Amino acid sequence: MNIIDQRIELDRSARTHPRPVLWFEVEDFLRYFDHFRNPTGLQRVAFEIYLEAERLYGRTGRVRFCRLSVYSKQFVPIGFDAIIAAFTKPPGANAPWKTIWAPARFWREFSSMLPIIVRHPRFFVSIIHAAVRDLAVKTVQRRSFERSVRSGDVVVALGAPWGAPNYLKYVAEAKRRYGIRFVTMIHDLIPVENSSLVEPWHVVQFRNWLREAISNADMVFTTSNYSRSALIAFAANKRLSLPPIEVLQLGAAMSDQPNAEDQSAIEFPRRFVLFVSTIEIRKNHQLLVRVWRRLLERHGPDAVPMLVFAGQMGWSVDDLLADLAATDHVDGKIVLISNVSDAQLRQAYRSCLFTIFPSLCEGWGLPIAESLVQGKLCVASNRTSMPEVGGDFVDYFDPSNEDDALLKIERLLLDPDYLARREARLRLEYRPPEWADCVHSLVAKLDWPLPLSEEARYPRQDSSDAARR
Repeated sequence: MNIIDQRIELDRSARTHPRPVLWFEVEDFLRYFDHFRNPTGLQRVAFEIYLEAERLYGRTGRVRFCRLSVYSKQFVPIGFDAIIAAFTKPPGANAPWKTIWAPARFWREFSSMLPIIVRHPRFFVSIIHAAVRDLAVKTVQRRSFERSVRSGDVVVALGAPWGAPNYLKYVAEAKRRYGIRFVTMIHDLIPVENSSLVEPWHVVQFRNWLREAISNADMVFTTSNYSRSALIAFAANKRLSLPPIEVLQLGAAMSDQPNAEDQSAIEFPRRFVLFVSTIEIRKNHQLLVRVWRRLLERHGPDAVPMLVFAGQMGWSVDDLLADLAATDHVDGKIVLISNVSDAQLRQAYRSCLFTIFPSLCEGWGLPIAESLVQGKLCVASNRTSMPEVGGDFVDYFDPSNEDDALLKIERLLLDPDYLARREARLRLEYRPPEWADCVHSLVAKLDWPLPLSEEARYPRQDSSDAARR
């Protein structure tokens, strides 16, 4: 059934059943920007969906926003202005972290991190203030949500809630108390399928969360057919019963909403190739270090452009950093740029020769889509979900085959006519998926009213019943 047919059926059904309100649960989004200035792909996807959902459905009341506070453990309605504020003026702009996993390590190794607190007292006071505020109004928060939510409403988690302790326990309690449904987005199963590329503590954390998510979710979204198949295989292997699984086609364009207070323009090299990603082991940066060495050996420095790694520092990159330091960043041909704002990222896409994305595994591959939107050819890994993103507008290589990667990159550098033809076709024929279509599809998939038999399974408790629990 296409979206038009779905809308017709929804209109018929709505005559006898009220449509549910979709509550986007955004706690992990807000907490991320407590600690960091610029989004990763995961936060960018969530923000683009929030932005379009508010624009398309916010005024009708069909879409609302809430958070499951990590401090009070209560659901709290929030306004969209809080999401915009977190994205555009993030408290984490002044955070002391140097890598993306630093906050998690901080809480696990608190005693050894005391020097960081001493050096950044104002930042940590702000975190403590937020916790105290949430705890102080715990009862008010719960009652505020109780007055707003209706039986049959849907709570939608698009981000990374696996980092919140006991998150699904509180979701399950809310389902029983309010008669709501719960839908989550599973972006990928990388910690399950490629555990060697992820920190061990996160593998355990994610596996436990995934089992609980499958048990508690009334529907699951994935961002690709590949991730959907991986989830089905995981559930079959563990003998788990799955809820309905829907692939949500993501958009591609970057919104023009300024973030991180419009950082100034960066002076990029005159000729450069761009690789946008968090700098972590699975993104396969070391492959490009080896390829650039061979390019220099074969063609000399004048023929080889700069290579820009744009992204935050992640994990398991000690070997990469040591390699770069030992070679003087491959004779100065490789540059690392962290904390890149959206405006700077658009500038980078527009200015580069082409982009590269050699990742070993993805749940989607947003930088590929962003490159195509900007009219820049991407040469990318042929693994997992990435061919779904780029189709035949991308040149692919095997990310475990250095010779293959070298051949594909070398062709773009040595044959400018080929690059021009590929770009010309891209600009003429590529039709980027729209975030508005993504949101319309999401709403359509969740717009079916909850059958009475299902409502009976989750009878809503009145305030006195809830208070006694």
